[in-house]
Amino acid sequence: MTAPAALLFTFPDVSQHMYWYMGRSSGFVAYWLLFTSVALGLAVSSRVFDGVLGRPWVFEVHKFFSIFVLVVMLFHGLIMLPDPYSKFKLSELLIPLQSHYKNQPMAIGIVTLYGSVLITLTFYMKGVINQQWWRAIHYLTFGLFLGAMLHGLWIGTDTKRSLVYWSYLASAGGVLFLIFFRILAVRSVKPKQFVQLKAEAETA
Repeated sequence: MTAPAALLFTFPDVSQHMYWYMGRSSGFVAYWLLFTSVALGLAVSSRVFDGVLGRPWVFEVHKFFSIFVLVVMLFHGLIMLPDPYSKFKLSELLIPLQSHYKNQPMAIGIVTLYGSVLITLTFYMKGVINQQWWRAIHYLTFGLFLGAMLHGLWIGTDTKRSLVYWSYLASAGGVLFLIFFRILAVRSVKPKQFVQLKAEAETA
């Protein structure tokens, strides 16, 4: 018996449910890539890396992660098409509320995917659209992160595992911490700017 055949004989479930396992694992990877992208975005806006890393460099990494997470999201969804047990149709994976399996959490995942497409496109339209609109659209990232977390908690077959469950909570706590840090950073910068403008006015 050859080595590949021996592996298939020893682990029959792996070969039979290969697409399902890849879908589950890629979903978890996509979630953590999205978390990384959100964390980097907050780090750029709150200037947490100023003096350590260049803001343009951090922004480019943030931009790269937004593209990477989109690719992994697409893989996560479309890899379920050839799965012989779930029997998904393409419309079920791309149109909300069309799935025969856990319709609502599937719809949340699909909306999150389309939202990720929109956010990624805005990186290449920054010089075209208004800066205020660009910022407003990027605030949707928080909704995408929440949607991805709800999708994973609701539909994920590994959610009952304590490590997976607590990792979701830890990532949510990390995002909340960075949000509060950004709020405090913005509040601390405004008085400094006011003092600087006042000093410039007095010396003028």
